[in-house]
Amino acid sequence: MASTRLIPVALRAAPVVTLAFLVGWVVFDVSAIGELRWSTALFSVLGIGAAAVILSVVLRWRGIRAVGLIAIGAAYVGAHAFVLGVQLVPALVFLSILICQVELRILAERFAPLYEAGLRPDERSRVHGALGRAILRLIIAAVLSVVVPILAADLAVAGIVPATTIPTAIALAGALVAVVALLALMPSLSRRAA
Repeated sequence: MASTRLIPVALRAAPVVTLAFLVGWVVFDVSAIGELRWSTALFSVLGIGAAAVILSVVLRWRGIRAVGLIAIGAAYVGAHAFVLGVQLVPALVFLSILICQVELRILAERFAPLYEAGLRPDERSRVHGALGRAILRLIIAAVLSVVVPILAADLAVAGIVPATTIPTAIALAGALVAVVALLALMPSLSRRAA
């Protein structure tokens, strides 16, 4: 029974903790910039993003939540694209965690109210199963969103797949888009399966 009470708390905390981690990551990276004008501009973008996300939660303005997440991502991308240099693995991990944050919020909004309502044991086991499948899909998609581009890059560098061909570039982009689309479509796919 205690674990059933902890599940909605953990579900509601997961997106907040993930968002705090992402904002902390961007603050750490932007703080490493030595140029005052770049760091000021990127901190401003990050501040706008954080404020938009906070306002979306406090005032229940769902429309600006996406603007906030885009601004947080833009601060990270701006710091690395213009000043710090792009590092493939951390960039893929950041993007994957950013997408997972959105999916965790959706899972929290969907499953936490179910656990807070009085459930019979058979209903609770079905909800547990649905939540477990959703989390498993999220983990698989997050891992694939990092591993697939790295594997494709390694194959290209090793010469197994020529890196300079247009079909290789299209296949790599298609694989990344497919993984991102899988993450985005997971809630609607799980609704149909339920």
